[in-house]
Amino acid sequence: MANIGVLVGSLSTRSYSQRIVNYLERSQSFLNLVQLNFDILPLYNPDLEQVPVVEWQVFRNVVDQMDALLIVTPEYNFSIPGGLKNAIDVLSVPLPQAHIEKKPILVITDSSGERGGVVANTHIQQLLRYAGANVMNELIAIGKVQDIFDHNGELQDSQVATMLDSAVKNFADFAET
Repeated sequence: MANIGVLVGSLSTRSYSQRIVNYLERSQSFLNLVQLNFDILPLYNPDLEQVPVVEWQVFRNVVDQMDALLIVTPEYNFSIPGGLKNAIDVLSVPLPQAHIEKKPILVITDSSGERGGVVANTHIQQLLRYAGANVMNELIAIGKVQDIFDHNGELQDSQVATMLDSAVKNFADFAET
């Protein structure tokens, strides 16, 4: 069973991105999804690379142990949440061997608007490819995310469920190659 590290872009306890991950944890029992906490990371500063702060070292070591990464995030102001961008920055160095180099990654975005975070998804994929990650060439963007869950936070939209299930199964195959 592959160990897939999960980065949830929203730090909110009521996050729709977290609800998507909760659904995937229940529906994709053949995968070992491990949520990775990045909210404790100090802001990236290259001056600190001489003796990296312990939070960076631990985070990098955990990511190094993952077979792949799944990023599920909302779009914030047509871009990426700041904490997630900081986590990507921390993982993209030190060069030449970035911690996400050649790491299989799938990006899923969501938003309350129609486009589902397409701008953020594209931006994240661009950043990851620049850092040498092996990003799955899929654009998974869930629009009107507030309408797909019931009052208990359970996914109720069968089309979205089918799309997510298919994408994650394809990603599991992608990560093994």
